[in-house]
Amino acid sequence: MQGKLAHLRAALEKAQADLIEAEAQLADQLAEINAFELEFEARVGHLWDKLAALGDEVEAYQDRIQMMRKGFLPVERQYRRAWQAPRPSAPTPPPQPLSPASEEEIKRLYRKLALRFHPDLAMDDSERAYRTQRMAAINAAYAARSMIELQSLAQRPDHLIQIGHVRSDQTEAQLIQALQEELARCQRRLREIEAEIRSLPQRPSVQLSLEVKLARRQGRDLLGEMVVDLERQFARKTVERDMLKAQFDQLGPEHGIIPIR
Repeated sequence: MQGKLAHLRAALEKAQADLIEAEAQLADQLAEINAFELEFEARVGHLWDKLAALGDEVEAYQDRIQMMRKGFLPVERQYRRAWQAPRPSAPTPPPQPLSPASEEEIKRLYRKLALRFHPDLAMDDSERAYRTQRMAAINAAYAARSMIELQSLAQRPDHLIQIGHVRSDQTEAQLIQALQEELARCQRRLREIEAEIRSLPQRPSVQLSLEVKLARRQGRDLLGEMVVDLERQFARKTVERDMLKAQFDQLGPEHGIIPIR
């Protein structure tokens, strides 16, 4: 019995270490994806928003001109106007890149904090809730590459953490069952994380980031090329908008229509 307990404790300790390492790898990749998405939004995404807003303005002029000439709008245009999604808010600036030494230090600190606060290492529901709250703050600070926030979290006391807690009234059979259940839960969570890591390359932003990296090796700035193309589209769409506005202004006074602002 004691040999089985020792074996289960060793297996659980390894599973917990593997779980923390997998979680850290997932956090690393998510942080890299997040940084690219923020860079994309800062350089390209806001131009897409401007182009889309200008397209809405063009459609608004087209709608009013259609109404003035024919007295109705096509059904598909009415549907699109009724169900159009709201514009996203302004993008958050991307985090500042760290030096290689700082990057290694922040990764080391993240792993240390994950080992202390990971929810899957909790002994009960109240501790799991506490750890989940702490881990969410740790992940947010890590994604933002904020060493100051991570250090602040590391200095906070562990009020509810009970590492290695074992009830004194448990029999050996009950302890073996508890260890087996905890081992199975850690292994199950580890498989989930590994599956999530395998699925990351299917994200459109990840595929685009790979294209950006490949283009960079070829001496090209793919995001810069996208910016140039969007600026050209914006210029063409602006001309179209101005032509429609002039047409609308000519029709407006005659039909008693207030011009679009």
